[in-house]
Amino acid sequence: MKIEHSKPKVTVMIPTYNQAPLIRDAIDSALAQNYPNLEVIVGDDASSDDTPQVVSSIKDSRLKYIRNSVNLGRTNNYKKLLDNHATGDFVVNLDGDDYYTDVDFIAEAVNLIGKNQNVVMIVARVTTKFKHGECVSKIPEVESATGMQILKKIPNKNYMVMHMGVLYDRKRAIEIDFYRSFAISSDWESLYRLTLRGEVKYLDRNIGVWRIHGENTTGTTDIKKHLENLTIWQAIYKDAISFGMPSILAKLCCIRCVVSYAQSSCIFISKTGNSELLKFVFLVFKNYKFAFLIIAMTPKYATRLALCFCGYYRK
Repeated sequence: MKIEHSKPKVTVMIPTYNQAPLIRDAIDSALAQNYPNLEVIVGDDASSDDTPQVVSSIKDSRLKYIRNSVNLGRTNNYKKLLDNHATGDFVVNLDGDDYYTDVDFIAEAVNLIGKNQNVVMIVARVTTKFKHGECVSKIPEVESATGMQILKKIPNKNYMVMHMGVLYDRKRAIEIDFYRSFAISSDWESLYRLTLRGEVKYLDRNIGVWRIHGENTTGTTDIKKHLENLTIWQAIYKDAISFGMPSILAKLCCIRCVVSYAQSSCIFISKTGNSELLKFVFLVFKNYKFAFLIIAMTPKYATRLALCFCGYYRK
């Protein structure tokens, strides 16, 4: 394939661990992108299944296979791929159990960037596929936004990003120590900090599928991991303050995000029973008293919490 070197190089990172039955879908969908200057890198985190054989069966000069000698863990695998192996001007992360459905995603994202060197990321829509249904993420009805505008809006669903639907600037990501957090939402901790470094543009296309299944990290019921995940908002808004957001506003925005995601965590944790749920609620009260009071005094949140204790979400 003739490479158009005038086009920015794009790296599709595919981190994977024991996803042999699904990894081919991810790789094929990445290689099917109608974009000329492309590299696809599979980062195998010491899988014990047939992942090496599946990857080796795919013959394409754009595909690279990196196998870790020991298991580094999800976030360290992301970071190693970005820091040590990706060579693109822009990067997009596609987990090994997900896949793209829009072959023009990368081409359209790069076209949207154009010659604007201030663009740090392009955000598109993504389908989340559950066992019994699916939903499509939203984007705001604007062409672009600054990081400050975005951080004032979240957790408004229109401004929440999906990792596989974000094409981002590799060098600027490395400069801010991307994937430094080990929280469940380590991608958000990095991506929202990156928004503060330039312009975010929105691509009104549904570009792929995020598969929800029993092995997803986001579906964990570990209360320590859910509590740790709430700390990402403090890191994000601390960064926002350094870029000029008033500290009072940053604290209010941070609390709003903690409230939203603490009550969402209750739904996951409630599936293990009331004992673990009660421990988590107590820890939220202990560490985020103001956020806890908002949950307790807001009818929709209080009702949701009551349903958690009644076992509604265990069905």
